[in-house]
Amino acid sequence: MSFFTTGMNFKKAIICDLDGTLALSKSPLSTEMAEVLCGILRNHYLVVISGGSYTQFDKQFLSHLNCPEELLKNLYLFPTMGGTCYVYDSESNAWKQLYEEILTIEERDLIKNAISDSLRESNMDFSEIYGELVDDRVTQVTLSCKGQEAPLLVKQSWDTDQSKRKILVEILKGKIPQFEIRIGGTTSIDITKKGIDKAFAIQKFKELSNLSDEDIIFVGDALFTGGNDAPVKTTGVDYIQESGPSETIAFLRQYL
Repeated sequence: MSFFTTGMNFKKAIICDLDGTLALSKSPLSTEMAEVLCGILRNHYLVVISGGSYTQFDKQFLSHLNCPEELLKNLYLFPTMGGTCYVYDSESNAWKQLYEEILTIEERDLIKNAISDSLRESNMDFSEIYGELVDDRVTQVTLSCKGQEAPLLVKQSWDTDQSKRKILVEILKGKIPQFEIRIGGTTSIDITKKGIDKAFAIQKFKELSNLSDEDIIFVGDALFTGGNDAPVKTTGVDYIQESGPSETIAFLRQYL
């Protein structure tokens, strides 16, 4: 379902991707974005779904949001593509985990071995790497093709058309077809249990909030085929693709 502006302001929940949508890759929220999101939370649910871990959410998103505590009841966080979910518990003044779709140690080892074999078979040059290539997030294993600590400019120039990662995804699918494998972020490939993706997260949110498809819109930058936002198209919610945080801010301001 594509997005139409008619009835836009009647949406009760806005679901957003994080990297490339609300912030640049692994970069903090801008002051302007934080102000807009706090404004959204006054009258809407805000849901953030990303391949990052909860630790990354805390570092990149929560620590820069600076909203009044009473607004946090309207915020839902879905790290690792919905492999887990966090909501704010006002009694303990802390974020509470609602569920966790854990990959077993054996499954994670299988994925890591498949990644190592796939990198060799791809014949790509992985000599200039910044930090670890593979991040074990328990509910997800992520391959960061330039390393976890790669500078933003290096990441942005490495795979602008996703062609390199598409090759790696196809090799990985041949080795571990029992898992969900999707392009994410700027240089990453995210691997989860089969069926754990942003469509899964949206369904979980609908169950938690008792909202319907008509109440929701999704905003993301990777709705292209094979992108980690693409599963949203299989749901009944409206969606819109943005090219980055500046476009997202302009869109979100319509809800204020």
